[in-house]
Amino acid sequence: MLNRDQILSAKDRAQEKVSIPEWGGEVMITALSVRDRSLVLSEWARLGAVQKDGGDPASAMLEIKLRLVALSVTDAEGVPLFTVDDMTALATKSNQAIGVISDAAITLNKFFVSATEDAAKN
Repeated sequence: MLNRDQILSAKDRAQEKVSIPEWGGEVMITALSVRDRSLVLSEWARLGAVQKDGGDPASAMLEIKLRLVALSVTDAEGVPLFTVDDMTALATKSNQAIGVISDAAITLNKFFVSATEDAAKN
């Protein structure tokens, strides 16, 4: 049986290198923690509410992309390079680069797989 220390020290979050030609190299993304995944899911819920109310979902979608990038880009050890406080600065970067990273983070974190599985249960 695993003990507390073994569980808490386990390197259990997948990582993936993502090529960003606009920046001349690669970034490492790491799967979100339970806490960070919950933050992103909250943003998706807000996006749904905005759409339901007939509002413009563009700013909510931007918030999701930037939050995913801020929370997913790490060094090789999984230490975040950014915080959510960096989202404003990240918003000034290339749409293509941010899009590639956020798309990779969505895939790595299996957001669409979860949504598909949830829909199949209902």
